[in-house]
Amino acid sequence: MAEDKVKWTEQQQQAIRQRGRDVLVSASAGTGKTAVLSGRCVDIVADKSICPDVWSVLVLTFTEAAAEQMRSRIGRYLRSAIQHSDSRKRLHLQRQLILLPAADISTIHSFSKRIITEYFYKLELDPTFRVIDADEAGLLKAEVLEKTIDWAWQQSNLRQPLEELFRRRDLQLDTGFCGRIIELSNFLDSVIGRDNWYDRARLLAEKIDPFATELGQKQKEIIGEQLQSILSQLGHSQKLYENHSEDGIWSDKLYETHIKPVEQCIGFLEANNWQKFAEMIREFKKPWTTTPKDVDETVGKLIKDTATKAIDFFAKLSELAVLNPDYLDRIAGSVSRQTMVIVELVKKFGRLYTQAKRAINCLDFADLEHYAVKLLTEGQDKLMPSETALALRQKYKYIFVDEYQDINPVQQTIIDSLSSKGNVFVVGDIKQSIYSWRGAEPKIFLNELNATEKQGGDLRVDLTANFRSSKAILDFVNHIFARIMRTELGEIDYDKKAQLEPALQSESDGAVELHILEDEADSGDIVRPRQKQAAMIARRVRQMVGADTGKAEFQI
Repeated sequence: MAEDKVKWTEQQQQAIRQRGRDVLVSASAGTGKTAVLSGRCVDIVADKSICPDVWSVLVLTFTEAAAEQMRSRIGRYLRSAIQHSDSRKRLHLQRQLILLPAADISTIHSFSKRIITEYFYKLELDPTFRVIDADEAGLLKAEVLEKTIDWAWQQSNLRQPLEELFRRRDLQLDTGFCGRIIELSNFLDSVIGRDNWYDRARLLAEKIDPFATELGQKQKEIIGEQLQSILSQLGHSQKLYENHSEDGIWSDKLYETHIKPVEQCIGFLEANNWQKFAEMIREFKKPWTTTPKDVDETVGKLIKDTATKAIDFFAKLSELAVLNPDYLDRIAGSVSRQTMVIVELVKKFGRLYTQAKRAINCLDFADLEHYAVKLLTEGQDKLMPSETALALRQKYKYIFVDEYQDINPVQQTIIDSLSSKGNVFVVGDIKQSIYSWRGAEPKIFLNELNATEKQGGDLRVDLTANFRSSKAILDFVNHIFARIMRTELGEIDYDKKAQLEPALQSESDGAVELHILEDEADSGDIVRPRQKQAAMIARRVRQMVGADTGKAEFQI
């Protein structure tokens, strides 16, 4: 039975056909991003002049199920291409279908294990190593944590700051404060160069003036963003008044009592006059916000409420610990000592954990990625591709990465070491990034997308045609997301590039129902939220089809 030839949209064709440039595809759920990745892969493999065979392609994703789905879809598209090709190309495509089961389509962890096993002698590893799962790694970490704490108490130079660190804290190894050592170590699994991180952390802890450090500059940046937000709200209140009044007196008063102090603080901050800035905020007396009388009552209330909330927020900045003049004298010293202890505990934990794994000849998932980086890079300050990486670049003519929003810095380093300019294709949806808790950094994807707009070198393609939902649902989603997704909240604006359009025509657009289930956890109800959702959906479906009344609400 002949398979139908795939009909691609104009956006999808652009992503599939482009050559000579790295391609970044931003695509929401239901827009066919996996299909596009598979289609591009087959389109490239079909051209023997640029890609000898499917073994010259590397496809990386984040779950085994996704990898198998990708392999299956590529196989399906290959069979379709075979049926719609001439006899000369058909033979080449048939060979690719035969080679497909052994093609490098896998998770990043599986790929890392494969090259580590192949080049184990360069890493001084026992080739018979096994990979432990998350549960076994958790048990091993618990044992190592206990040894780490015992070691720390025996160090005379750590005993006093350790007592400060542990005072009035829950010290249970599994659920208490000590468990944070494991969490911090897990965080470092996604960091390039643990030793460099330890050195930077010590340097920050030793600084007398925390505002002279990189961390201090970040604090200033955050406060500056808050001030700009306050100024924007006050400006909005002022502009709203001016649009509804010809007088202008209230606007002048607002500037003198509300806007001017904020502008002065921003000026001190930008001039790096931290002392003057801190004094002004600490000594600021919150002014009374009056209601403008020469505008409509409803508009006047809105103007006043907006200005009041903004100035209240400005006044509360004085509560920040870093603005307290006693902060350095009373707190910073203790914080510095405790930070140093935490760094030492995490460092010792890492060493003991490595020794424990070596004793039973095993690696965990994070080790696979870090050993892959060690194998594929060389250098200290600036990592460069190693001899092994350059050899693999000759093998992999094209690289594909699915679910790119879940990438972390270590994984990105692996991809960078393997890629040549113009042969990488990534696809993802920043709105579906849910793995930041395990080290994923969606900012990597965002930065790459923004770079395409500024540099013009790489190609950005936004897939907006949705094949999954009706127009009514998509209009509802666009309406809600356009109002709640802002750069300030989710680091991305839901603009026209992100808005979805229906790819399928439906006879009836219908309506959209929004059901909000309240959390009643405090009532003693042990029913889980998912169970409540399921019950609500089942009840609503019964009503729709008329299961109890014998008459459906509408045609289905």
